[in-house]
Amino acid sequence: MSVVANLARRLQDDGHNVLIFHPFGSVILKHRLTQLGFAGVQLRLTMPFGRGIRGLLRTVVSPLLFVSSLLQLLWFLRSHHVHVVNLHYVIDNFVYFAICRRLVAIRLVTSVHGRDAFYREQPLEKYSRAFKFLASASDLVVLPSDAYRRKFLQAFPHLQERTIFIHNGIDPCRFNAPAQVNHGLNRYILCIAELQEYKAIDILLLAAQQLLTDDDSLTLVLAGDGPLRRDLESLSSSLGIRHRTMFLGTQGASEIVTLLRGCEVMVLPSRMEPFGIVLIEAMACKAPVVATNVGGIPEIIQHEVSGILVEPENPGALSAAIRRVLTDADLRKELVENGYSRVMDRFYAARNATAYVDAFVSVLPAGAVTSRARSAGVTN
Repeated sequence: MSVVANLARRLQDDGHNVLIFHPFGSVILKHRLTQLGFAGVQLRLTMPFGRGIRGLLRTVVSPLLFVSSLLQLLWFLRSHHVHVVNLHYVIDNFVYFAICRRLVAIRLVTSVHGRDAFYREQPLEKYSRAFKFLASASDLVVLPSDAYRRKFLQAFPHLQERTIFIHNGIDPCRFNAPAQVNHGLNRYILCIAELQEYKAIDILLLAAQQLLTDDDSLTLVLAGDGPLRRDLESLSSSLGIRHRTMFLGTQGASEIVTLLRGCEVMVLPSRMEPFGIVLIEAMACKAPVVATNVGGIPEIIQHEVSGILVEPENPGALSAAIRRVLTDADLRKELVENGYSRVMDRFYAARNATAYVDAFVSVLPAGAVTSRARSAGVTN
């Protein structure tokens, strides 16, 4: 959502009209104000087939719903003079836009963020027909890192000339706000992540066991929630560190900043990671970072310069890297200073938004945008 919000603000500041499209809810197109504060529209884009009784009913009524939704979408795109539709977090329902691309004068830029097209650092074994059609119909496909751009091309080599990567960015001002009161913590190792399998929190718990045993002043703090929370709590109990592990659940933006500013080290032990924006946030807060050498993370962290990288699925290596940061003051200072400089130089929201604007311009016909008041469509 931060990518969409930053891009929408940039387009609006440049004088473009921005509309956020939401593909769920009402079968009748409705205008609404989005949570991001931008004008938006809502229209359910229903897939014509499905499993079970509900799927059968959908198949029976789909011709009417499909035609109705497609006609409303075509009317919306034409009446608002939309030049570019930018799709984020791809789902099969977005295939409607691929059809519209053939029928109206729009350009389609599809942003693939990770789990919508990959599993465990690899392309999916099989993609739906809707996804394939959407990818082929896109004028440009944007990935969050060069590593994932190359992985995407393993599955779609014919899109070589229509695939780019744009790194995510953050708003530095957000991390200059006054910190809130912390949770009564002293020294703690921090991980901010969903409690999902691919985030490998189980590996972090294994890595933290000896660290917490050796230093009774340390706590492991996990900020985030997800389906594995109960299993991870059970694992921490079996390891004998449940009383030294805090499961905070989902935290707000100000709480995240406070946690990052106060931690000894921020750790991201992922099995897969298309980019890893939380690492940028940590570096902006001048927290040293340790992460796995997967996906787009090496494009953020320069090993031994702006952070420490370790191989995934290796609790021993992760534990050793964390211990180095905890015990080597000179290394810690170097990582913090270099990490902060790297974020300020390369990973801020304005740079991300500029790259997207350039991408939009690159797919438009020459002279297509003759006024700053022309519309740009951003979907999410």
